[in-house]
Amino acid sequence: MIKADTLIIGGGPAGILAGLANKKLSPKSKILLVKNEKGIIIRCSEPYAIAGKVRLSQIVHPDEKMLQKNGISFLVDEITGFVNFPQKRIATTKKGKKIEFKNLVLATGAKPFIPPILGIENAKNVFTLRDAGDVKKISKAAKKARKVVIIGGGAIGIEVASLLREKGKSVAILEVASQLMPGAYDIGLANKVKEILEKKGIKVKLGIQVKEIKKKMVVTSRGNIGFDLVICSCGVRANVELAQKLDCRLGKFGILVNQFCQTSQKGIWAIGDCAQAKSFITKKPIPSQLATTAVLMGKIAGMNIAGKKEKLEGVLNPAVSCFFDYAVGRVGLTEKEAKNEKISVKVASAQSTNQYPSQMSAKPLEIKLVFNQKNSRLIGAQVFGGKKDVGMRINLLSLAISQRLTAEKLSKLNYCAHPEETPLPFAEPMIMAAEQVVDVLRHREV
Repeated sequence: MIKADTLIIGGGPAGILAGLANKKLSPKSKILLVKNEKGIIIRCSEPYAIAGKVRLSQIVHPDEKMLQKNGISFLVDEITGFVNFPQKRIATTKKGKKIEFKNLVLATGAKPFIPPILGIENAKNVFTLRDAGDVKKISKAAKKARKVVIIGGGAIGIEVASLLREKGKSVAILEVASQLMPGAYDIGLANKVKEILEKKGIKVKLGIQVKEIKKKMVVTSRGNIGFDLVICSCGVRANVELAQKLDCRLGKFGILVNQFCQTSQKGIWAIGDCAQAKSFITKKPIPSQLATTAVLMGKIAGMNIAGKKEKLEGVLNPAVSCFFDYAVGRVGLTEKEAKNEKISVKVASAQSTNQYPSQMSAKPLEIKLVFNQKNSRLIGAQVFGGKKDVGMRINLLSLAISQRLTAEKLSKLNYCAHPEETPLPFAEPMIMAAEQVVDVLRHREV
């Protein structure tokens, strides 16, 4: 029998950060993390490994470096069930081990969603992308493939498509919705992404349904498309099987947790992709299968297990994606989402350049801000531009939303300027967009 103060199931960012946060506050605590594969893979780097821009070994970090070095024990195994819960707190593993624990952290992650497509389960050279094994299989198939079909027009699908297109592959993206990245971006910015992808030679087919996969052929609602490689990138669904065995309550998007990341069962926490998040703005459940959300939840749970009372107010889903020489990012609510929530909004957009126009390498930079018309607080933002220009603005705008900044306060941001690093001193698009809303409000007051 193995004994642990805290048993963590899952070796992704949520589980690791829960262990590290708990160990920092409770150095003598015995923590055991059980994971089903060796190494810690950085999933958002997987498209680059598939395209050969980085080696797989470069994006898989050794367990010893992150876990053992920090006093966290780990076991490469799989938890299969529990003995007489809740009277006893004993977990059983696939390899026949038993683990007695006091606190339990479910960081079981998510699994790829596979649409109900005839023949997809047994089709050759058709893959989902999640773990290191998937990367190996796709990388091997991609070397020989000429024609690649990506099912799903979300962020990962777009990144993989652009990277494989740069390798000279013929690439098609099939998206059932009427726009790329549905739910994450408003249609205007999504269409800008589509335009760039098509200019680079990627076929983008929207509002198309994949019905069947036959030998070397994808059958759709608008004809057949030949392929050598298919990557199904249709999102993920929370892994809740162990939570169900423990009678933890479930929500629409995963295991139901409170502000402390506790489940409905005492002494059990759920974090990361398997747990249901809440919007910081609406306080309603939302999907948030992002590594940064997992890190935040892991820290909250780890501190609370150690006796703190740390709360998670909600998440804003800040995200950035890169394709070719461009990047796109978002945070908070889109204009469409806000209107669906019956929030009256004031929307402002501004265009500039990421450097002074005199710089030969200057590229377009565009920002869309969504404000709550009732109190003029920022509730959403979308940014389009070159690489290295989008991520830091999304982070800054995420901070602005979390601090409930108004358009007026944002318009007074004291920012830096440099010919090679920023727009012109008077042409920072975040400020320009905020000033538009301030001018409207002032005009209304007059």
